[in-house]
Amino acid sequence: MEKEIEQLYKPLYYYIKKRINNQLDAEDLTQEVFLKLYNSKSDKVENVKSWLYAIAKNSIIDYYRKKKHFTEEVEDIFIQEELSIEDAVNELSHCITPFINQLPKDYISIMKLSEIENFSQKEIAENLDLNYTTVRSKIQRGRVKLKELISNCCTVIQGGKGGIIDFKKNENCNKNC
Repeated sequence: MEKEIEQLYKPLYYYIKKRINNQLDAEDLTQEVFLKLYNSKSDKVENVKSWLYAIAKNSIIDYYRKKKHFTEEVEDIFIQEELSIEDAVNELSHCITPFINQLPKDYISIMKLSEIENFSQKEIAENLDLNYTTVRSKIQRGRVKLKELISNCCTVIQGGKGGIIDFKKNENCNKNC
């Protein structure tokens, strides 16, 4: 259970922080959510992650009620939640091409077809007249190299399943993204 909590803490904190825009209150609310988990009969909770996010959502609504904000504003935040995550992914996806262009030459075309054009690995192998296994391993190695290039320039915040929640450009990065 401790490992699960450790893995869920940061994404839950960022989830709350993004909706409250106050670091201290976000930390407090995150602690309250985990305190509620501790005080509950967590053995009966089948999906801890889902339960935590439901409690977090309710805690945020209570937070705004206490702050005398209108409930409608809070509901709008949750409606826009999917859009803001999608916006982060879209905004970051515009940066992918310059990073792909920095890869070694034999990776560039394969990675563009895979990551930008969304071709399947089999389609890439057929189109470039390459062995499927070769394409698969080049894509895997290319993704590792691409992740390294991106992490040198940006701090990417990922959710529990690896999806992008948010990102922040590092100050030492001089790339146009």
